[in-house]
Amino acid sequence: MKNSFLILIALVLALLAAAVAPVFKADPGMVQIHFRGWTVETSMLILILSVLAVWLIVWVVVRLWKIPTETAQRIRERRSLAQLEKGLLALTEGDWSTAEKALQKSASAHGRTTARYLAAAEAADGQDAGDRADWYLEQADTRNRKQKFLVDLTRSRILTQNGHYEEAREVLQTLARTRKRHPQVLEMLARCYRELGEWDALVKLLPAMQKAKVIDEQEAEELRRVAAMGEINRCNDKEDLQAGWRALPKAMQKTTEVIRAYTDKAVLIGAPELTEDVIRSRLKSEWIPMLLIPYGEPGPDDASKRLKQCEKWLLTHTDDSLLHLTLGRLCAREELWGKARHHMIRSLELEPTVAGYDSLGQLLERKGELEIAMACFRNALRMNQGKEPKPLPGETARLEAPQTPETE
Repeated sequence: MKNSFLILIALVLALLAAAVAPVFKADPGMVQIHFRGWTVETSMLILILSVLAVWLIVWVVVRLWKIPTETAQRIRERRSLAQLEKGLLALTEGDWSTAEKALQKSASAHGRTTARYLAAAEAADGQDAGDRADWYLEQADTRNRKQKFLVDLTRSRILTQNGHYEEAREVLQTLARTRKRHPQVLEMLARCYRELGEWDALVKLLPAMQKAKVIDEQEAEELRRVAAMGEINRCNDKEDLQAGWRALPKAMQKTTEVIRAYTDKAVLIGAPELTEDVIRSRLKSEWIPMLLIPYGEPGPDDASKRLKQCEKWLLTHTDDSLLHLTLGRLCAREELWGKARHHMIRSLELEPTVAGYDSLGQLLERKGELEIAMACFRNALRMNQGKEPKPLPGETARLEAPQTPETE
C-alpha cells in the first residue's frame, strides 16, 4: 500500500514537471540571493532542482540513520510475536508457567499492551498466583473504554473462578450498567447472585439475560425455580417459611421441586404440619410419588388424617412402592405394627430402596427382631454402595398383614 502511494506521487510529479517544462524553457527566470557579501544568481529551474537535491540527500541520510534502530525494532517485534504465539499456545494447553513467562517476555518486548498482559494474568491465575495476576492487570493499558472494559472483565472472570463472588459482583455490576447485554457479564453476574444467595437480584436479571439470548425461556424458568427454592431454604422458622411460601407466584407453588423444597424445609425446622395441605392439593391434580416421602412425616396431630388419606390413595395406586412405604411409616407412628410391617415389605417387593430397608429395619429393631433388622440395615448399606440387596432371612419378605385388630 505504501509503495503504491509512492509510485503514484512520483507519477504525479513527473506529469507536473512535463507540464511546466515548456514554461521554464521559454523563460528560465532569474533568482538572486544576497547574504553577508555573497551573491548567488541562478535560474528558477536550477534553484528548484537544488532544493529537491538537498531534500533528497537529507532524506537519505535520515533513513540511513534510522536503519539500525528500525532493524532492531523489527527484530524485537518478531521475537515478541514468537513469544506471544508460544504463550497463547501454552495457555490453550494449560501449561500456565510456560505461558506466563512467554507472555511476559512478549509484553515487555513490545511495550504495554492490553492483550498480552490480560493473557499473562490468566496464566498467573492458572498457577494460583493471585498477586501476579493482579500485577499484570494493573500493567495492562486502560487508556480507552474498550481496554478498561476488557481489563475489568478479565478481573471479574478471575475473581469468579476463584470463588471471590462478592468482589466479582461489585465489578460486574459496574460493567452491567454500560454493557447491559454483554453475555459474559450477565452469565458471571448470575453465577455470583446464585452463589451468594441473592435470589431477588437473580430473578430481576433474568429478563436482561433473555434479551441478550444468554438463556431461553426454559432455562429462565429453571432459574426461577432455583431462586424460589433458595428463598425457601433461607427460612429459619415456621413464620418465615409460611411468609416465603405465600410470596411465591401461584404457578411456582405448583412446581414439584419447589413443593419438595418447602416440605423438606418444614420437616427440618420442626413444622411438618405445614406440608399436609400443600402435598394433598398437589397430588389431587397430579400423582407425584416423590411427594409421598415428606407426607410420611406427620405433624403432632395429623398422623391419623394422613393415614386415612393414604389408604384412599391406595385404592387407585395399589402398586406404588412409595405409597406403601409412606403407609408403613404412618402405621408405625400409630403403633399399628402389623400393617406397618405389611406395607414396608410390600414396598420392598415392588421396588427395593435404601429408605425402605432402613424403615423396615427400624421397625423390626423396635419389635426385638434384631437378626432380621440387621439384615435390613446391611441391605440399606449395600444399596448405598451401589450393590444389590440380599434376601432377608426367614419368611419376612412374604409376611402378610394381620386381618384382625388383636394381631396388630
